[in-house]
Amino acid sequence: MGRVVNKNPYLFGPGPVRRMPTGLGARPPLQAFKICAFQAMGVALIGGFAYNFIIGNDTVKKIEKYYDENPVR
Repeated sequence: MGRVVNKNPYLFGPGPVRRMPTGLGARPPLQAFKICAFQAMGVALIGGFAYNFIIGNDTVKKIEKYYDENPVR
């Protein structure tokens, strides 16, 4: 094995590693958190609506069927 040659001092030193963040890692913490939170809410809402419209909600269907058979007096 030969000697390891440091060809990129930004990745391998000497001293502290200087890897520059990109994307959300390059943003201020609160702004990155806000973006992640809104993306998570968006995915959750889309997933919830897709579940309701594609698969359906059996509990709501059973409740509606019960009240169709037994109307409120």
